[in-house]
Amino acid sequence: MSSSRLPLSLALLLPLSVLGCDVGQQSSTATEPTGTGGTTSSSTLPGGAGGTGGSTGAGASTGTTAGTGGSADPCEGRLLCADFEDGAPRGRSPTPWKTATNNGAVVVDDSRAHSGSRSIKVSTGAGQYKQAYFFVQGAPVFPVAGNVIYGRMMISMDQAANDGVHWTMIQGSGPVPGKDGVTAHYRYGGQWQQKMMANYDTQGAKSDCWDHSATKMPVGAWACMEWRFDGPSNDLRFWLDGQEITDMHVAGAGEGCIGHDLGDVWLAPQFEKMSLGWESYQQDDAREAWIDDVILDDEPIGCP
Repeated sequence: MSSSRLPLSLALLLPLSVLGCDVGQQSSTATEPTGTGGTTSSSTLPGGAGGTGGSTGAGASTGTTAGTGGSADPCEGRLLCADFEDGAPRGRSPTPWKTATNNGAVVVDDSRAHSGSRSIKVSTGAGQYKQAYFFVQGAPVFPVAGNVIYGRMMISMDQAANDGVHWTMIQGSGPVPGKDGVTAHYRYGGQWQQKMMANYDTQGAKSDCWDHSATKMPVGAWACMEWRFDGPSNDLRFWLDGQEITDMHVAGAGEGCIGHDLGDVWLAPQFEKMSLGWESYQQDDAREAWIDDVILDDEPIGCP
């Protein structure tokens, strides 16, 4: 790992960006267009005081843990580490967090926290396309060594999306090497019966691929989500509460795609951006989620 990682209290800026997609089951034939646009402005997210911690959520799965964890300082040596206690991320990166919203909001919140008294609350209103992301982009987190990025976040939700609503919580993005003008997104979220899934979508080429899981989105308690996006192997893996969800492991290709410009291969991008939060693409009710104890690194992390 790099030796030039220095702690820095990061301000959150507020640009507006819209990214959308729709995926389906293998019989799906329709697509939903991807949109872009918005304006950029600067804003520091408000802070607060108080709040309580929570317990770890549960998930049915098998496999191995993503990392060992257990360090006295979980932030030590990490590319980026954020607990949001000072009203902004605590991290090892001068790159500021930014937000991308559409019928949504991203705020530092003191009503629910996994550690300390604060977390990031993402919320979206009822309606069609909705987005409430906070993201980090560029140096020194990206480009990451070997184009392999590990991530971890604690997340708490009281209710997942309605059946059939495709949502995203985790998204790694960047240009696809050797494919001029093509940007790809590795995603984890869900769609059917509140069950989770992996999703691959592109701009500049038609793809929109899926890999559905039998594991439901955890609700009602804090859950630990970990992931690894491996660019050279076109491979993505996911862990829930320390156990790998093996039917969300995609190596090269998933269950199917709506568009076939890339031969149904999940060609990884050169990762340069990581977005966390909530994004959904069909008519749904209002949603809220709390995210805490975020780490991004080039080595395995583990749950708190």
